[in-house]
Amino acid sequence: MFYWAAALLVMNLLDGIFTLTAVHAGAAAEANPLMRLPLHLGSVWFIIAKTGLVSAGVLLLWRARERLLAHAGLIALTLVYAAVVAYHLSALGLWSGRLIL
Repeated sequence: MFYWAAALLVMNLLDGIFTLTAVHAGAAAEANPLMRLPLHLGSVWFIIAKTGLVSAGVLLLWRARERLLAHAGLIALTLVYAAVVAYHLSALGLWSGRLIL
């Protein structure tokens, strides 16, 4: 279960970085209403809020790791984040021309 939790945290960070990149390139807007305020406050606040909220959720699931539902939830969330990161990677080619490298 540790590897699922670690993978979820890494993919959450990747999601945040890809989201910031796309938003700053003008190719996307933050879809999560909870994260719009931290994004408006700046990139650092966005990453702090995003990693903090997801880390708190992972901690709750980790503390309940003996329960089947917590285990299944952690795996499901990790797979959802894998799909989100895959989406970001597939969209990267669409908005990469707008990036300033």
